[in-house]
Order: sequence, then structure tokens, then C-alpha cells
Amino acid sequence: MFDFFKPNSKVAYTDWGVLVLRVCVPLLLLTHGYDKLLSLLNGADGFPDPLHVGAQVSHALAVVGEVIAPILVILGLWTRVACLIEIIHFMVVAFMMHAGEPLSEKEHALLFLIPYTTILLIGPGKYSLDKSFYQKRRF
Repeated sequence: MFDFFKPNSKVAYTDWGVLVLRVCVPLLLLTHGYDKLLSLLNGADGFPDPLHVGAQVSHALAVVGEVIAPILVILGLWTRVACLIEIIHFMVVAFMMHAGEPLSEKEHALLFLIPYTTILLIGPGKYSLDKSFYQKRRF
């Protein structure tokens, strides 16, 4: 048991760590996305349009970034594509929506950007739908 804490331990829980990261971060994001989804469904106006594609399209893109992509990441389905969507989403939030503002205003977006970049680089891990769908089958 105490081998786990040694720097050269052979005990690795990497796949469990990826699972925790892949599930917990998107769950936190879904709390923000749920409100955006409801307001989109209710036809709310006045949503910010940083990409100049129209408020409704920007609102829909925010829902994709804060509801659809996080669900895919939680499931481990098309994980790297979903993470790329998240990375673009949070770069827009940090560097376009809060462009001239201090770091404290960008911090929330940057704190989501980091784990999604990490998941993009390390992949979905062993406990994912990607792994089960795309692993090579041996007969």
C-alpha cells in the first residue's frame, strides 16, 4: 500500500486518474451549460456574439461547448474531437470575450482550458467508449 507514495512505485493508477479527470471536469462545466441550454430553448435574446456569426449561432455554439462536448468527454466518445471543441470554446471565452480584461476575468476559462488540453494530449484512457469501440479485435 505504501509503495504507491514512493516516487519510483510500480503501482500506477493512470487510467483511473484519466477517468476522474475526464468525468469530473465536464460535470462541473455542465452546471454552466445547463442554464445556457435552457435559455437557448426558451429563445432568449442578447447572447454575446464574439465571432460575429449572430447571437443565436453563438448561443448554440456555447451550448455545444458546454453541454454536448462535455457529455462526449464524460462518455469517452470521440474524446479528442470533443476536447478540441472545448479548447476552441475556452480560447474564445478567454481571449475574445475577456480580451481586454485582467487575468482574474480570464481565469475561469483558463482553468477549464488546461484539463481539456491535458485530456486531448493523453487520450480518453482505458475506461472509455473510444477504447472499447476502436481497440483492435483479435480473433
